[in-house]
Amino acid sequence: MTSSLKRVYILFITVVMTVSAEVIVWKSCPNDSSTPKVCTIHEVRVLPCKEAVQGKACNLKKGEDAKISFDFTPKFDASKVESRAYWPNQLVDLPLMGMESDACKEGTTCPLARDTKYTYNINLPISKKFPTRPFDVKWKLWNTEKEDELCCFLFQINLLK
Repeated sequence: MTSSLKRVYILFITVVMTVSAEVIVWKSCPNDSSTPKVCTIHEVRVLPCKEAVQGKACNLKKGEDAKISFDFTPKFDASKVESRAYWPNQLVDLPLMGMESDACKEGTTCPLARDTKYTYNINLPISKKFPTRPFDVKWKLWNTEKEDELCCFLFQINLLK
């Protein structure tokens, strides 16, 4: 796919997802007070998520994909970025398997320019093997050349049968 065609495709997907997805409640990842804020998250959308209207966690069915979209402004330049969803726990963040982590390949346009607003879109596969229960999800998008340059936010989901 040519670069121009890819940009048109991403723009089309962005418009469709922005119109149909629900804006959800999210919060910034906790960070050390000495670490400068290097990214602004403007809005996070999930499809399906009719629960978002009440500010509740999204009910997602196992075996189906969820469409995740968020708008962000990095305070850094990056030629290559990666993105991944995690299930945070007290010991370690467990990566959600089955998703494309190369954000430039699938999700957003690259390179990223400092102080420019972007949209990230991806289909997130929800495996039937995941436990049926509520989860916190931590989402990270980072500069592969300097991993402390990242965007990070948390939101809640309920996995259903």
